[in-house]
Amino acid sequence: MSTRRISIWLTRLVISAAFATGMIYMVNRHLHGALVSSIGRYRNLRVLTWNIGKLYLPIDSRAADRDLRHVAKVIEETGAHVVALQELKGPTQLGRLLALLGPAWHGRVPQDAYDRRPALITRLPARFIELMTSTGRAAQAAELTMPGGEKLIAASIHLDAFDAERRTRQIEEIINGLNHFRRSDVLLAGDFNFDAIQLERGSPEHRLYLHLSRTMIDAGRHAGGTTLISQRLDYVFYRIGWIERTDAHVLRGRRINIMDHDPLLVELALRASVRPPPQP
Repeated sequence: MSTRRISIWLTRLVISAAFATGMIYMVNRHLHGALVSSIGRYRNLRVLTWNIGKLYLPIDSRAADRDLRHVAKVIEETGAHVVALQELKGPTQLGRLLALLGPAWHGRVPQDAYDRRPALITRLPARFIELMTSTGRAAQAAELTMPGGEKLIAASIHLDAFDAERRTRQIEEIINGLNHFRRSDVLLAGDFNFDAIQLERGSPEHRLYLHLSRTMIDAGRHAGGTTLISQRLDYVFYRIGWIERTDAHVLRGRRINIMDHDPLLVELALRASVRPPPQP
């Protein structure tokens, strides 16, 4: 084989390898979720919601202590400032997670009648508020303070998995509870246990979703499914006057040990007049 042919062959081989490497990178980026958005890494408020429970089987399907180190690692890699978690066992388990995350983090779970609870954790100054419903299930909320003094009410929510009427009543009562605080800037995050595109038109849940999406922004509307079977059960809704735009990613490849939900990361781009929260 001539030197010229060898050179041409090597050039084609290098180009093919570079193309293959690029394709692998793009596929991996798609499967595992981009963690840095195009809207500016350092002027975002990052919100993560994740049901860290497991497939509903005849075993304990709540969050497992052995998974907490992995959960903490995912939270840290996202750079989230506010995290809504679902299906924790209680305050002892939350305390273990906070210890793994370090002293910058604090959070709370409500003491309700259910055996699995939502938690809200944050790196921002917070005044925690429990929002109980007549069904015995509570949301964990907090009044959060940004570095420049702006305040918002955030709530971690886990609605009933099996009863649409209960879900509707729970979210209506949670919203009513939030309204008592007279804050115009509100964020709801969690496992709502319905997929908006599968709701029967005109049903109470459908009407409720329409109300939520008309009065607030459904940040993950185009991010894709959030569960093992590609249903979109996890949401971040917000109504915040000092947010310019939103980016959202479902983070693939973070589920372990028969978890059935993917984390949803939402990045809220702050107006120029708003001081950004600290970065990790």
